Formats: sequence, C-alpha cells, structure tokens
Amino acid sequence: MYQTGQRWSSRNEPDLGVGTIIETQSKSFTLYFSDSEIERNYSISQTSLVRRTLTIGDQLLFENEAFTVSDIKEVDNLTFYKVGPEWLDESEIAFPRNDKNELDSILALSPARRMWFDLRRKTLEHQAKLAASPVRGLMGLKAELLPHQIYLAHDIANRPRSRALLCDEVGMGKTLEAGLILHHRVMNGLSKRALILTPTNLQHQWLVEMLRRFHQPFSLINESVYEDFMEGDDNPFDQQPFVIAPIDFVCQHGKAAQHMIASEWDIVIVDEAHHLSWDPDTPSIGYQLVARLADNTESLLLLSATPEQTGEREHFSRLQLIDPDRYHDFDAYQAQQGEFKAAAEQAEALLPLTEESFEPSDTDWKTLFGNYLENVKLKDWFDNLESQDQKTRVQAAKDAINWLIDQHGTGREVFRNTRAAIGGFPERHLNTYPLENNEHFDSATRHTLPEMEVDHGLWELDPRWVWLKEFLECQAEKVLVICHTADMAQWLNDQLTFSGFQSADFHEQMPLIHRDRAAAYFADDEGAQILVCSEIGSEGRNFQFSHNLVMYDLPEHPDLLEQRIGRLDRLGQRNTVEIHIPYIKDSVQERLFQWYHHALNSFERTTSAGDKVNAAFKEPLHAFITGQDEDKSLLLEAKAFHESLLKQLDEGRNRLLEMTSCRPDRAAQLIDHINDEATQGLHDYIEQVTHAFNIYADCLNDSPDQSSWFLRPSSDMMVEALPGIDDDGKALVLNRRQASQREDVAFATWEHPLINMLMDEVQNFDSGKLTSAILPIAALPEGTVLLETMFVIEASAHPRLKLAQSLPMTPMWQLSDKNAKFLHHQFTPEKWAEKLKGVPNRVAEQWVAALRKDLIELLQAHQLNAQELARPMVHEAKEDYKHRWQSEIDRLCELRTQNKSVSQEDIEQLEVNLSEGLQRIDEHQIRLDGIRIILTTKPE
Repeated sequence: MYQTGQRWSSRNEPDLGVGTIIETQSKSFTLYFSDSEIERNYSISQTSLVRRTLTIGDQLLFENEAFTVSDIKEVDNLTFYKVGPEWLDESEIAFPRNDKNELDSILALSPARRMWFDLRRKTLEHQAKLAASPVRGLMGLKAELLPHQIYLAHDIANRPRSRALLCDEVGMGKTLEAGLILHHRVMNGLSKRALILTPTNLQHQWLVEMLRRFHQPFSLINESVYEDFMEGDDNPFDQQPFVIAPIDFVCQHGKAAQHMIASEWDIVIVDEAHHLSWDPDTPSIGYQLVARLADNTESLLLLSATPEQTGEREHFSRLQLIDPDRYHDFDAYQAQQGEFKAAAEQAEALLPLTEESFEPSDTDWKTLFGNYLENVKLKDWFDNLESQDQKTRVQAAKDAINWLIDQHGTGREVFRNTRAAIGGFPERHLNTYPLENNEHFDSATRHTLPEMEVDHGLWELDPRWVWLKEFLECQAEKVLVICHTADMAQWLNDQLTFSGFQSADFHEQMPLIHRDRAAAYFADDEGAQILVCSEIGSEGRNFQFSHNLVMYDLPEHPDLLEQRIGRLDRLGQRNTVEIHIPYIKDSVQERLFQWYHHALNSFERTTSAGDKVNAAFKEPLHAFITGQDEDKSLLLEAKAFHESLLKQLDEGRNRLLEMTSCRPDRAAQLIDHINDEATQGLHDYIEQVTHAFNIYADCLNDSPDQSSWFLRPSSDMMVEALPGIDDDGKALVLNRRQASQREDVAFATWEHPLINMLMDEVQNFDSGKLTSAILPIAALPEGTVLLETMFVIEASAHPRLKLAQSLPMTPMWQLSDKNAKFLHHQFTPEKWAEKLKGVPNRVAEQWVAALRKDLIELLQAHQLNAQELARPMVHEAKEDYKHRWQSEIDRLCELRTQNKSVSQEDIEQLEVNLSEGLQRIDEHQIRLDGIRIILTTKPE
C-alpha cells in the first residue's frame, strides 16, 4: 500500500502540509514535509494519515507554475497526472490550496449536532494557547515544581541545540531535569527520536520514571530484546522512536553499537556519565560510543557526578563530548576557570545587597569591580548600589549579579545545583536501637549480613523483627521500612499483616501496576501505615508525606544509604526526618553502622565524598566490618580523611556556576506561568469532550482546587482507545500536589497524552465542519438565515523556528446575516452558542440543499472578511517574532564579547531562524474549518 513517492497529509498535524514518502521499511515508512522541513516516521498500522490525490480539472503546481489536470493514471501504487502533453509523477508536484474544494467537501458532509461546532472552536482555541505558551513542555510533569529544575530545563530546552552537562548533587533530581528537557522538546516538536543510555541496574527505573512522571512510553532494548529483533534484517533501534538501552550491553555487543550509531537520534541522554573513563591515549569503549553518538546528534545531555568528585581532567573530558570545538585545550580551560573564580568572589560580595533589609555599606564597589568599569551598564549599577533608595539598591545588585553570571564560561554547558545553594531541605535526626543477640541467631550472624546469608527459617528469630513489631505498635504515623532484598520485604510484610498491622510491600518482583497500587495505598490517609520496600524503594520513589524511616538493614555502599534517606529527605518535606536504625550488637550491622555514623556522618548530613573514603580504606574497612580487625582507630582516621576531603570539595565549589544553574526570580516567573496555564479551563473541556465521544466520565470533584474525574472506556465510545487508561478506568486529578502523591492516578494537564489525543480527534472528525441550529428570537422574521463560520490562520514551519509562539494555528469566528452584515462583534462565541437549539438531521440536510447557492456566495464574503481579520494578527505576529529573536540575538552578541562559551554558530542560527520565520509568517494561509447554518424561529 505504501510506496516511495506517494503523497499524504496528517490529520493530527494539518499545518505540516502535504508530505512525500521518502523511505519504506517492513513495518514503517518515512514522510518528508517540505513546507515545514520535517521528517516523520509512521507505523504501517497508523490511522492518522490521509492519502492526497487530485481529480481531473484540479490545479497543480510544477516548477512554480500552475497547470490543470487533464487525465490521471496509476502505476505501481503511484499516481501520475497529465498536464498538456506531459505526464507528471505525483512526487514532482505541489498541491495548491483550493478554497472551492474545501467548501465543496464541507457542504457534502452530513450535518452534525450543533455542539460539535463549538467543540471544534474551543479545541482550536486551547491548542493555539498551548502552542503560544512560553512554558509549553513544562506543564505536564507529575511532580512538585522545584525552581532549580524548572529554570534549568527551560534554559537548556529552549536553545537551538540542547547540549549540557548536568552535575547536580545527589538527590537534586537530575533524572527529572533530563526528563523535563526531553518532554519540552517532544511537546514542541523538536525531538521525535530519543535515546537514553543507562547503567544496567537503572534501566527499569528510567523506564518507569519517564512513563510515570511524563507519560512518555519508552522501549527497552537490552540484550534479550535485541536478540529477538535480530530475527529480521531491520535495525532494531529504528523500530521505536524512544529507546532506553543499558550502556554495558551495547559496549560489549559490537553489532548493537553499530546499529545504535547508524540510527538517527534527535537527543541522547547518558546517565552516570562520570563512569565513561577517559585518558588522551586510551578512552574507554563507552566514551568512544558516546563520542560517536554526540557527533551525529544535535542534542546531548550528560548526567554526571559533580566536578569536585571526579576531578578536573575527567570533568574536562565530558565537556569535550558536549562541545569538542570549544574544549580542546585543557591548559587553556584551567586558565579560564581561574579568571571566573574572581568573578565568583565579586558576585558573592553582592549577594547580601539583594536582601531588602541590607543597609548601604562603605564598600568601594568601583575598586572591587575595576576590571569591568568600561561597561556602561555596570557603571550605572555601581552608582545605584550606593543609592539611599532600598528598591534601587536591591535591583542594582540583582542586575549586576545576573550580568556576572552571564559572563561565566561554562555556565551555558554545565549546571550544578547543590543543597547549600538551593536550601529548603529538612533536618535529620538519628535514632539508634542496639539489640542483644540470642542463642539461636548469634553464631549465624556475628560476621555476616543476616538477611543475605542466614537461612530464611531463622528470620523469625531475628532480634530486629521482635524490635520492629514493638516499635510499630507505638507509632501513630506512617513509617517507611527499607531492607535490601525482595524476599525480606515480602516476608516482613506478610508477618506484619498477620500480626494485625496495616502494611503493604513494594519490591522488584511485583508488576509495576501492583507497585503503584501499594504506593497509593501507603499515600492514602486511610491506607497503610507501613510500607516495606526492597532496595528499589530507594530508587526513584518519593514518600515525603512520611518522615519516619526504618532501615531494617544497612546497604554496603554510602550512595545507597543516601538514596534510602533521600526518599524522605527531599524538598517539600515539612518535618524533621526521623531515621531509625536497629542493629544487633557485635555484628556486621553494628560495625557498618559505626563506619557510616562515626567516619562518614552519613545519617545526619549528606556527603559527596563517601565513595572516595570507602575506596581509600577498602581493605582495612573490609577487615573491620567482617570482624577480622576490631581496631576502632580506623574510624578516627577515616573521619579525619573525610573531613579533609569535604573541605577540599567546599573550597573547590564553583559558586558562580551554582548561581548560574538557578536564577530564583526567573524560576518563580516560570512556575507562576505553569500554575496559571497547566489546567486552566481543562475541567470544563474534559466534560465536553468526553460527552461528545461517549466516554464514561464521572466528576469526582468539581471545586477549582480539587477538580478530578474518573474516566473509563465505554462500549459505544467514538475513539479506539484512551492513552494511559485501561478497561478498569482511572482517576484524572487536576491538582499537581494530590496527583504527585498518588501513583494510581493520572495528573491531567493540557499536555497529557489523553487530552492531546482527544483534541487531535476533534480535529480529525468531520463532525463540526458542517452543523446547523435554530435561534428562537422574536426580533427577527421567522426563517431568517444566519451563518457562523470558523476560519483558521496557519503557517507551516520547522519547529526550531518556534513560529507558533507568535502565530499559532488560530481560529477566527464570524457571524453574519444572509446579506453579509457581520454581527460577531456583538457577542462572545460562548454567549451566542447558549441561545441556539438543535435541529433534526433530516431537516438540516434539507436546509443545506435548499441554501447551497446562497451559502457559496455568503461564504465568499466571510472569506474576504477573514483576510481582513488576519491582517492585524499577522502584523502583530511579525513584530512579536522580531522582538523575541532579535532580543536573544542582541543578548548573545553582547555576551560573546566577554564569554566565548557563547557559540557564534548559535548566534548565526538564530539570525537564520529570524529571517526564515518572518518569511513563513508572510506565507501564512487561511482555510475554512467549519460552518454552522442558523434559521430563526419564534420563541415558544
């Protein structure tokens, strides 16, 4: 059926224009849309495309000239058109817009219920608002909005090329940041294919996080999946648009690496990139793989440990992956960093002035900033720093700091948020419970980790189990219990349930949907008091509504310990985190506890040096923990080493980089935008669109702050499926905080796949293009004809031009009498629609037949009026577009005079975008989208 050269258009994206099939495979094919310079891959089972052909007498364009089709033939599934003596292949021609054909096709439809016209208009209005929103792509996150994450994602995602190194401290949410950037680019049409490379143990966590937080399904291609794909000849990585792959598997499988590199990606994300070992002569296979991908991919995100943890040279090697042209000389890089250290000190000197309570000081600012005095703006700011007006001083300090931040060298490639810089984290309090062993358990556990090596039959004799029951009997609040293995988590939950506790378990042997239900049961105020997790409970799940954490055992690595605590110790935690550690005296667990507490102080504060301390004391630590050497002087020695490392790391902190990574004022503005737009008007739209498509929808709560629905497929619904909702149904919650605390509900925003699918379906349906209604009114003679129309102004362009922010696909509503006297300025569309009544289909069809000639003439007047309505819209769009792009071009040009990390290539690309975008706006088109015929009648 699908053949190279055929012409198709998309129902879901009509603004792309008419596309040409440029490649076919066994299960998919590729369309190229020349108007918007975009390629799209489609499955052969898709239903969103329409075959585009002409009929005899139609016009076509060939080499910019118009010709009339005199004959048609089909050869090998390709259509050929005869113009004059020549036959033209359909792939050679262009399709001109034909207003007559549009009108004829609409008048040929069966009239639909009047509400479809209003639903089409509202859908177009919502889509236009979403397309023009400055925070499109940031609204759909199912999690609390944290300023540093929103600022970072918005900054990186809006660049021509999203290439950055994310080096936030542990627990700051690098996964969510990368997901936000990806989601932003997907929602704005900038990324259609994405690859995420992860360590093997994190592949499923990424899979779950992308689906749960962003409603973005990924396909996992690991060794077993890859082997299944290899039964055919196709490249497995070409078969799915969004792929997660373990980097260890790809590095060990040469053919898989070749396939991955050969596939085209819009964005590549690499987790734990600090494990890509490198030296100038022998870079690791993983480093070489990522380097090849980076060369062929426009956008690249590397998630890494902080520079202080990995060392300057290793950090520089990752910068080379981000921008090899800029970062090619390590010595020059080090020299530049020294210059920025002085700028950081200057910025820190200004920070106290941003507090409104700060009084004018005697500081000689012009001497401190003498190296910048040639800058006219800074001279004005320094004068204002000495102003007697408090607001003037505060604003001058903020402006000067922002200017210094903009000059920072790697501030455009490296982002590093820290707890110290962000603040707002809770306190921690350690509670310890030393337990006596017993004769049955003692010999088996003295030198082992009990839950890993002791026979399961002895678990019931474990003193920790006896303690846990007694501890929980005294607890009225929710408690999170974490242990290492799934077997132990399941056993503990079974025992607690048998003992009468409200408990749930959560481990990797459970299906994902069961894990979500367990988490939701724990989150419910009336649900489980206790949740028992295996180690996966410290990977990606947040339970900050609880503040009591029991570690039934201790992990063997300090990073895992921090991950466990991080499930409760997060931004948004309103209480002190109570950490409860039971351990058996004179056991491995006690000695491991002593190491974590006395050497690393891991329970009461985070540490970024734990791994280095463990590595430095590897052999004596093993001997100490296993009881082979009980000399506790090791703890004092390790503590001193740890403190010296922390001091070095703190002195090496790049504070200017931390300021660059989050600008609170800008982040607050973005969050205000998101809160204003994410669900505005969505409650009413869900009610209308589910009713139109016969989807079962039960309003659970209609209050503005607590709006929620329960949706379920129905036997007679008019769509094939509901994305994210199975046959059992699902709750849609419009409150972000409520939704983020419940794994079993969906967070509904204008970016949710279900809402987007329903809006697309409204546009795909012919219903609403031709409707009719009765207007009961005494002021007009009965039988008076009125006409409503909806024209759409649209411009096709590549998403990189961001045309929709200035000129989205916008509906223009018109209302006139039969003499083309326009009345729409007297009403709002909503108020007008309330006056109308329905018409039986049979009567409506008779109206269309009887009024066809008059309608054609009247619609010509509406077409001309639509062009007049569009003129100011186009003018305003061009002015807005010029302002947006020229402001950014001017800003980057100024920055580049001081900061060479600003790419000249990026500036030139922005200039090209500005020119192309203005041209595309001039080439806008206006099309008829729908009409409603109205006859007046006497009121009853």
